[in-house]
Formats: sequence, C-alpha cells, structure tokens
Amino acid sequence: MFLTFEDYQEMGGQLEKPEFTQAEFVARQKINELTHNRIQDVTENIKMCTFGLIERGYLIPITEQGTLGSRDVLSASANNISASYESVQGKAESFIRSCLSDTPNLFYAGF
Repeated sequence: MFLTFEDYQEMGGQLEKPEFTQAEFVARQKINELTHNRIQDVTENIKMCTFGLIERGYLIPITEQGTLGSRDVLSASANNISASYESVQGKAESFIRSCLSDTPNLFYAGF
C-alpha cells in the first residue's frame, strides 16, 4: 500500500474508506506499471503522487456510457478540422512522471 486511509484523510481526502481502498489500488497499479514495480520504499513523493492521482480524478478513464472519459484539446486546426487530445491516461502518466522526476531510474525500461 502506497497510501494509508489515515494518511489520505490527514492530507484532506474526502472519499469514504471503500472508495479510497479501490482508488488507492488503481493508483498503485498505475504507478507500478510505469515504474516497473521498482518502488521498494514508500517515500513522501510516492504518497503525494498517490494522493494526487486519487484527488485529481485521473483514475476514472471510462464514463458510465463506456466511452473514454474527459479529454483536453492540445491543439486544433480550423481548415482541416483536426484536433489532438490528451487522454485521462496521458494526464495520469504525466502526473506520475512529474511527481517522481527526482528518481528517473524508476522509469528506465532496460536491463
């Protein structure tokens, strides 16, 4: 567990324990996916990153209708009617990399 319910509440979290437990699990899985399960010691950065993922809503990429959740327009073109979007997943990954930028070896995918 990267963040306890007690720590979450002390940080100002508003979820109830059942919702928090699920959200913490999803956040931990996402962080572990990007860091290749290299986290051995849970630092304050890891706790803050987990809290941020939960509170910013980066863990709910699917809406009730089963479609991709909210996306922000990154760029648009009027004549060709093209646009690029950043997905919730992209935001989550950027957020994690930003939070843990002081330990870049966590993200290295080689041997």
